[in-house]
Amino acid sequence: MVPKFKRHRKKERFLRADTLSSPVNTYKIHKVLGQGVYGKVVECKNVDSKEKMAVKIVERNLSAAAVKEVSILKNLRQLDENKNNLVRFVEHFQQKGCSCLVFEILDMSLYDFLKKRSFNPLRVSEMRVIAQQMLVALNALKSIGLIHGDIKPDNIMLVNHTAQPFKIKLIDFGLAHSASKITAGTKIQAVGYRAPEVMLGCPMNEAIDMWSLGCVLAFMYLGRHLYPLRCEYESMRILVKMHGQPDDNMLNCGLYSKDFFPCSKIFENDTEAEDTRAFISLLKHILQLYPAKRIDPREALGHHFITRIHFPCDASNKLKRKKKPTLTDMTRQKLLRAMCADRCRATGAVPLVTPFTL
Repeated sequence: MVPKFKRHRKKERFLRADTLSSPVNTYKIHKVLGQGVYGKVVECKNVDSKEKMAVKIVERNLSAAAVKEVSILKNLRQLDENKNNLVRFVEHFQQKGCSCLVFEILDMSLYDFLKKRSFNPLRVSEMRVIAQQMLVALNALKSIGLIHGDIKPDNIMLVNHTAQPFKIKLIDFGLAHSASKITAGTKIQAVGYRAPEVMLGCPMNEAIDMWSLGCVLAFMYLGRHLYPLRCEYESMRILVKMHGQPDDNMLNCGLYSKDFFPCSKIFENDTEAEDTRAFISLLKHILQLYPAKRIDPREALGHHFITRIHFPCDASNKLKRKKKPTLTDMTRQKLLRAMCADRCRATGAVPLVTPFTL
């Protein structure tokens, strides 16, 4: 839902029936459509044309953000808004120190639509229509190197559900970035719709919008959010439970990986990495939940962490050995996920987030 607007001033800057005036148009405020930390969105009527419009009023302390958003919106004009399912931007102006951005009026958000029907999931045929339109929108944004950065049900609007069922448009480019300029570690996207590379602080591109779209499709199918909205750590925990842990390469390049995987580290060399994996492998065999499956001392003495068979040569006597064929990272991940899946089916337990793979 739209977050509550922080009313830190004694009275509202703009009230119902107030007018907003640009150099060429005058708009009369009819009602408030939504409020947030940025300010508010109001429904207005153009005094001359009688056309209803949506005006986003951005507070003066966020004027820099408004200037950036206007720049992005002007860049969008090189695209066909109707063909590419993007909200139509009309104009912008200043009033009472606030930035006013004028858009076409739309019906209701996808979130409000599901809320109106008590969050009953949509039919697959209905989801297909929305998915196709969103893919067209994201493909258009990618063609000009733009990341939306805030794809979620609140920012996907039904145009006119009565006249054009499930016709949608993408709105709110306040967090949009140029794909070529965004830096690793930038925190964007709503928590429950945040891509793993954003959470970990890895380099990112337009692919983060596709991740968010996947979460939106799941929301329509389930009638609830796929990942927790309040806690990023909880979102990562569920993500690992569903998809498996990100591989070491992804963890090692993430600026925030240690926030989620405290034991993860960047190894100085391959030998240290293999030795640590061997140790974790032995630890998992020792800490088996069921006694019958727990490794016994004789078996543990033969484990490759103790025998050091995972090394290409023994450091103590420098005797060269043929390097034992090792599993590829992908195969190792598959085996670990299969093991975790079997364990979860047997116990009903939530998989632990572990820093290393077998």
